[in-house]
Amino acid sequence: MLFKQLESVVLFVPDIDIAASWYADLFQTEVQRENAQYAFIQAPGCLLGFHPLDSKCPGGPGGTTIYWEVANLPATIRELELKGAVLYRGPITTSFGAKAAILLDPFGCTLGLNQSTPQSLNALARTV
Repeated sequence: MLFKQLESVVLFVPDIDIAASWYADLFQTEVQRENAQYAFIQAPGCLLGFHPLDSKCPGGPGGTTIYWEVANLPATIRELELKGAVLYRGPITTSFGAKAAILLDPFGCTLGLNQSTPQSLNALARTV
């Protein structure tokens, strides 16, 4: 196989220090730096990196959205809204029966949330 595992996800943001601190608070971890242009945190399953946005990678909605599995979608939405995120899409029920939503973080990046259900997990298991 060409790829082994997901290594990192990089968000392009206006201010890497503020964005990295906001996400570090969410994941209850510490901000680390590789250099002046790249900060990161250890998130569940991968590194979450922060790079200054530029003309090649302007950030914001319309690009890639990373979805995080959550235990309680409405409660997670409420908690993120209290921290400055804004509901962007949803919540919806997917065709497989999962609950999903997209929020915009305070830096304009999308933040996907997924709450699996027994129905959605069974549907996914049948497709593999």
